[in-house]
Amino acid sequence: MTRIAKSEVNAAFEWAAAQIIEAGGRDKITSRAEIRRKIAELTGAERDLVDFFYRFIVRQDGNPSERVDRGDIEKALVVAREQLVAAFDTNDNGLSAAEVATMPPLGRLAVKVARHRQRGGEELANHFESLAYNLVFDDYGTELTNEQFLSFHAPAQLESLTAQSFVATLGLKLDDPKDQIARIESAADFFRRLVDHHTPGQTAQAVALAQSMQSSLADLQVYIVGADPEGGPVHPVFIVGVAPDGSLAGLRARVRWS
Repeated sequence: MTRIAKSEVNAAFEWAAAQIIEAGGRDKITSRAEIRRKIAELTGAERDLVDFFYRFIVRQDGNPSERVDRGDIEKALVVAREQLVAAFDTNDNGLSAAEVATMPPLGRLAVKVARHRQRGGEELANHFESLAYNLVFDDYGTELTNEQFLSFHAPAQLESLTAQSFVATLGLKLDDPKDQIARIESAADFFRRLVDHHTPGQTAQAVALAQSMQSSLADLQVYIVGADPEGGPVHPVFIVGVAPDGSLAGLRARVRWS
């Protein structure tokens, strides 16, 4: 299971809070009867999150009337963000499966809803391409100029990304020099150079791309395909990881070595 960003889990709580506010109607005060009508419109984990978060809000101030207003909801959101989410991301790099397992039931339910609401690998790949707009791939001694990043997505059901699962997902034939893996590198090292290679005006864009890919994908790595020199002068490059739906997603570009 891939890590999930705290922001995604917080967004699940914020979505549930919005449902509770909406249930209150014009007076913006939500009663137990109103929340019952609201959850009757929902299904699965989303229904449970709205129901249990409402109960959580009521318990915060020992509210015997079970009527909550926007102020009650906002205070409960602060508590949820701090005590049910941030407190369990011990190394501040997203919630791992082990960290999620230590969360209380309401926190784990928010994680489940967040995963349901996450974008699939294909949508993420398109998002990364838009973030990379106007950035140039200029690395690994390439002789190409103005090489742009393009989206990459390959359907799969991966638990993790390894050289073996990468080869299998792309259907590479390792007896063909053009399909052999020339290099594998940590994406973190690649992104550090990407930031350094761009002008100060584009630094924020490169950082945003790196943060988005690192928070959305597991096992993020860079693969250069094609033996050198047997595989020819132009080699595809993949900056990819495992998306929440198990597919392979990221960006692609090319290097030229003559």
